[in-house]
Amino acid sequence: MVPGFVLLRLRAHRLLLAAALLSVVLTTCAVAALAAFSDAVGDAGLRRALQGPSAARTQIDVTSDVTEKDTGRLDSQVRTSLTGAYDGLPVRVWSSTRSGAYGLPRSLRPVDAPRSDNPDLTLLATFERSRVTMVDGPSRRCRRPEARCRSRCPTRPRRPWAWRRGT
Repeated sequence: MVPGFVLLRLRAHRLLLAAALLSVVLTTCAVAALAAFSDAVGDAGLRRALQGPSAARTQIDVTSDVTEKDTGRLDSQVRTSLTGAYDGLPVRVWSSTRSGAYGLPRSLRPVDAPRSDNPDLTLLATFERSRVTMVDGPSRRCRRPEARCRSRCPTRPRRPWAWRRGT
């Protein structure tokens, strides 16, 4: 009895039923189009931001005590992990090897510097050549990795360690 009554009412108000169904379909299409547009705009904005000169950079600093044998393995592990972590985004990895701190001799201090029991410390490090700006003097390059590489050291710092040419 009830289904028959509902069908009679629906038949009597066909135009109203068609309008309700049309509004549901139009609303669904509009929401789907806005969602697709929002996703496309977000992707385009991210792509443009990453290509521009003011692209935000994320720096991940990995510090580890390594030996000469471990350096290559650790470098490849870091590169693999970072490439996987930023899936689909451009990733650049620069590496630098840094020594422990070395105390400089007191003879290198300026004459007018205050006396202190704490030595001046320095570090020795390697850097990506493309990331270094030479301020003065020529850039030295080794022809082969196993060969000796020429470098410059002023005379005053060389004296306390008895360094001479060719060492």
